[in-house]
Amino acid sequence: MTEWLDKQPDKNRYVMLFTWFLGEPVIKALKTWNTLGERFLKENRIGILHDCGFDTGRLPMERIRVKSPDLFLAYIAAMARCGMLDCSLEELADYIDLIFETGYEVVTIYNHLKAAQNTFWEIDQAVERSKKKERKQQRSK
Repeated sequence: MTEWLDKQPDKNRYVMLFTWFLGEPVIKALKTWNTLGERFLKENRIGILHDCGFDTGRLPMERIRVKSPDLFLAYIAAMARCGMLDCSLEELADYIDLIFETGYEVVTIYNHLKAAQNTFWEIDQAVERSKKKERKQQRSK
């Protein structure tokens, strides 16, 4: 199949068609076709991801293991809150899941980021109120 694909002028089109075909539940239920599909995807994975718009520069790579995921996510959320990261929390959760092994699913990462960001916001507001109160007290002396 690889030799035939390499001879085709529009190889990417056929790779995507084969990917769709080999991913069909009826085909995956057949052992020999499923084995062929696994080999095909293994050989063409990077090309398929690239054609779907994913950055494949460093694939495959092992994700970085995080020892304290809750604390890590709190730090990342604080960085996002301070404007250090130029992406939405949804995008950030995807990036974290792509790069780091936290033990959480993307939706859980997002929920942790959102909760940590809310906590950070509350702390930030409390600090601001405290600073204002101190300034008022200093002016009144």
